[in-house]
Amino acid sequence: MKRLIQSIAIVICFLGFSVVRVEAAKPTAASFAVSMPASSQENESQHLQVTNNQKINFELIVAVSKLAAANLSVAQLIDRMDQAAYKSPWLDLAKTLLPAVLVAIIALTGQLLMMRHQRKINKNDADAKIENTYVEWQLKQLSELYAPLRALLWQSNILYRQMNKVLEAADPERFRTIAGEDFDNQVFEILVNDKWVRFRTVKHLVEIYGKNYGVEPYFDDVVAVGERMANIIREKAGYARQEDGELVKIMGEYLAHYFVLRRLHKQAQEKEYFETNSADEQATFPAKIQNLVENGFQDINKRVLQWRAPQK
Repeated sequence: MKRLIQSIAIVICFLGFSVVRVEAAKPTAASFAVSMPASSQENESQHLQVTNNQKINFELIVAVSKLAAANLSVAQLIDRMDQAAYKSPWLDLAKTLLPAVLVAIIALTGQLLMMRHQRKINKNDADAKIENTYVEWQLKQLSELYAPLRALLWQSNILYRQMNKVLEAADPERFRTIAGEDFDNQVFEILVNDKWVRFRTVKHLVEIYGKNYGVEPYFDDVVAVGERMANIIREKAGYARQEDGELVKIMGEYLAHYFVLRRLHKQAQEKEYFETNSADEQATFPAKIQNLVENGFQDINKRVLQWRAPQK
């Protein structure tokens, strides 16, 4: 009878290990996680994963400790049964069966806990890969579109203001700078037909280029910066955020502005006679692009910094 019971216990243990191995062999979320390119943020993700694994290992240690305590209690119970004065076949059966059943339970429970532990590791790994992929996309948006446009817009603004100062110094009766709603809370104006109007490069290029004001180098640089911006927009517009639908529209308006400005600038350089028409004058610089690019840059940068911040 003892040999039969021990054989049954061994079979139970074997089946427990087999079931767990089959279960552990099933694909997990990590098997289907999207792979991501290596990034400079990998250390932060590994730190989070190690912290989660430490918590899971602690749970496993606690569970195994409880099982060990149960095993000790059963062993003490069997010792008391051996010392009892009254013994029966049922007592012998219990003495043989209890340790075998306990061994099977401990083995099966331990394997189940290990399988739970591995599932949590796989889930954490899959979540980390998905999060890293999303952050990689945000870094691409930042480095490929928003940051370059932001830098070039500021460069263009500085060149524009320098050109304004040259014109104002050369002919203060015709050019002036007043408080307004431009990028630096100022507006540059030109006197046309005895009326002050906001200066626009497309509209008023013919008024100042080649007129001995000495601003030709500034315009040449502004057009060169505009070409770089136009190239970025043509090639990288797909990195615009989904919520920045208005920016996509404004970038299209900027391309129209640049193409007209480039044509007029080329004609002025070659000293050809040119004048603007009503269609050209509609292609003025879209000032809204500056705020839209700046807001997008700041928002993405804030999210990336929050992701990189150490988790408490």
